[in-house]
Amino acid sequence: MKRILTVIILCSLFLTQKPVQAAAPTIKEYQNSTILDFPTSITFKADLGTDSTISKVILHYGSIQDSCGNVSGLALPDFKTGKRVNVQWEWDMRQSGGEPPGATIWWQWEIVDEQGNSAFTDRKEITWLDDIHDWQTLNEGLIRLHYYYPDSSYGTQLKDAAVKALDRLATDTGIKPDQPIDLYIYSSTQDMQDAVFYEPGWTGGLAFPEYNILIIGIDPGNLEWGKTTEAHEMTHVLVGDYTFSCLGSIPTWLSEGLAVYGEGGPDASETAYFEQNQKDDSLLTFKVLSGGFSEDPDTADLSYSQSYFMVDYLVKNYGKEKMLRLLSDLKGGTEISDSLQDTYGFNLAGFEEEWRASLGLGYSELEEAAAVLTPTIVPTVHPIQGSLTGNSVNKSISKPSRLTNQNVASSSAAFTQQSIELWPAFLPWLLIGIAVILILLLILLLSFIIRQKGEQK
Repeated sequence: MKRILTVIILCSLFLTQKPVQAAAPTIKEYQNSTILDFPTSITFKADLGTDSTISKVILHYGSIQDSCGNVSGLALPDFKTGKRVNVQWEWDMRQSGGEPPGATIWWQWEIVDEQGNSAFTDRKEITWLDDIHDWQTLNEGLIRLHYYYPDSSYGTQLKDAAVKALDRLATDTGIKPDQPIDLYIYSSTQDMQDAVFYEPGWTGGLAFPEYNILIIGIDPGNLEWGKTTEAHEMTHVLVGDYTFSCLGSIPTWLSEGLAVYGEGGPDASETAYFEQNQKDDSLLTFKVLSGGFSEDPDTADLSYSQSYFMVDYLVKNYGKEKMLRLLSDLKGGTEISDSLQDTYGFNLAGFEEEWRASLGLGYSELEEAAAVLTPTIVPTVHPIQGSLTGNSVNKSISKPSRLTNQNVASSSAAFTQQSIELWPAFLPWLLIGIAVILILLLILLLSFIIRQKGEQK
């Protein structure tokens, strides 16, 4: 009986040892490429081989962007098993929501052999951009301006305007980029709209802070509007990247106020309209401006210009260091009223009272109902030009006219992933666990039998 117990215990110890993992297979890449059908889809193709039979092929892919999670997708293409396999899979942007022009898309293949051992190809990258236009690039500092209009002065003027706007922001607010900003300039609004999905027909420019990318359609005959819009959207990219956080967000008046600040402030007519509302004591409440801006053109125009003067007041009276501190506070997830209190010593209501006093106005608190009914948020179109795995894409959308610039709240475009079946990976451990339990039960049973026989003697 002692011999039987010894054998059982030895078997138990043997079975509980960690399985020895076989060496990962060596992948031979005969082909590993992509076919871009911009802006509709991208097809991943591969011809892969190894010394053992390939039982599963997995495509890992995604885009490079700021995110609060793993921005990647998985695909399980169909193929015929063997030691050499041909696979391909199409990423249809019309179903997932597209990536912005200029985004960097990455991918790599994983193969799994019959023994469950896996290996990966090297990660590869490609720029998601059309090949219809002859794109040229101008670089200066952290500005990379891409354009295709044949007149070189067109690109030079827009590049210089972008550099100037970036320098002005750095000097006045202290906000500086820590990585390049890519500007993709289309020569018409229609060309730009052809490059994206699910955007309103009036869209003239889009900012994608998570990617450090902006795109604008600028007609060569409307360069002045283009320079202004370029500065506006570039500020959104810069501030969005600077304040990127998974904990909170910045209020609309601060985001748009900084954007108008970046473009050099409102023009004469917009300033006059703001001053008229100041005189009539019909300025918008700060609570209203913290949410979405109105669809009404006049109210929207006042929203942008008033937001500028609010930001301008903070910068002129308290300096750029406190503005940076405010943005850092918001990045950490602090609510705007608390962030203002921490930075300036007044909350949102206190800021409104002080700012109105500086304009010669007394504090006027509108009824709650009025504050709720005033703004009408621009509806978000779904699915939106965006991202994988449900990450938000913060986009500022500009109309071809400065007067009616709009900001659309960010939206999620959840991309449906195909999950990898995890059962094979856990199967060996499950079997070991069952074996151990059975052995322990057998030991208990044998112990009970031995005890019974002992008592009978």
